[in-house]
Amino acid sequence: MTEQAAVFDPAQASARRSMLLLSLGALLGLAVAGYGLFTAKGTRSRSVPPEAVAIVNQRPILRSDFMTQTQVQFQVPYAQSTAEQRHRVLQDMINEELMVQRGLEMDLPSYDPDVRSALVAGVELEVTADVLARQPTEDELRQYYAAHSDRYSTEGVMRLRDLVTADPTVAAAAVSELRAGKPLDAVMLRHALKDSGKFMKAGQVDTDDLYQFAVRAKLDDPLFQAAQSLQSGQVSDPIKQADGVHLLFMVAHRLAVAQSFEQSRARVWNDLKQQAQSQVREANLRYLRGRADILVAADFPQ
Repeated sequence: MTEQAAVFDPAQASARRSMLLLSLGALLGLAVAGYGLFTAKGTRSRSVPPEAVAIVNQRPILRSDFMTQTQVQFQVPYAQSTAEQRHRVLQDMINEELMVQRGLEMDLPSYDPDVRSALVAGVELEVTADVLARQPTEDELRQYYAAHSDRYSTEGVMRLRDLVTADPTVAAAAVSELRAGKPLDAVMLRHALKDSGKFMKAGQVDTDDLYQFAVRAKLDDPLFQAAQSLQSGQVSDPIKQADGVHLLFMVAHRLAVAQSFEQSRARVWNDLKQQAQSQVREANLRYLRGRADILVAADFPQ
């Protein structure tokens, strides 16, 4: 009997038949295992875990997020929302997840500035979450205040005129007359002094009280430093600038007043939290830079 005939004769031993049966058994086992893997209850591929309301390409939509979204979107407690409202929210969240996944497939974060900004903000929020949640103790607040007490004062208020002339001699004469007590308007008229135009409001010279930070924004450093030293009714020495010789006349000056810890407690709390956030953010960037491979072009500063 030939080997081929022996394969189909159960009364005859056949190595070929044995190998064939073993192969068929292996294939059948793999098929059963595969079916069980993709259809068995409790597997992620075929069922939704208890903490989720849906699975989108193996990414869960959490029940907590779904309930929060329903309450926010319809302004009702979740228990009072209707089946129709819940269906709408779920479909919206599924659509959103699909769009997010598609954006990642397209590598949208690499070139869209809005997406990049959102990612940066999200990472920073995640990194500083513990800092935001932690409440500073009373001792920490007082220690921070003691170390930075010069920051905490009321904002100074100024009402001043910035006058300018092209002639240093005229400027010196005007300063002398103002210090002698002559009226500002008369001195301006006598010496043809003009306002510099730095303080304007609705096309006219602004003669209202201004917070010190607003004055700082309008004057360059030499003029602002001169203004800070003036009391009400005083005039500065002539100050030479590119557009002429300036003299500052302080109509009224209410100086900044230091605040106690109790008065500035809210600002101290905010400043301490911001400092802690900044420290955590910088530490995270140092860590990320430390494990990154960064190459900078030779013609750019390192």
